[in-house]
Amino acid sequence: MASLANITGRELIKFITTLGYRLERQNRGNHRVYTHNTKKTLIVPVYKKKAVKIGLLSGILKDIGISKAEFINSIS
Repeated sequence: MASLANITGRELIKFITTLGYRLERQNRGNHRVYTHNTKKTLIVPVYKKKAVKIGLLSGILKDIGISKAEFINSIS
């Protein structure tokens, strides 16, 4: 079973695109802005092979409206 501590930005992006989010723009740095028709806009950091911090991931999951257990089950 996967853990929240090992999720990279790329894995998170794969998951949110399956939910209907689409890339709106990428800033100069490593942050990408994703939009959805009915949900909040998300800003996701994408670093090479670096895990997303647990607090940030928890906040993104809260904005999406998905529990941590549902997220872990869907990516594993």
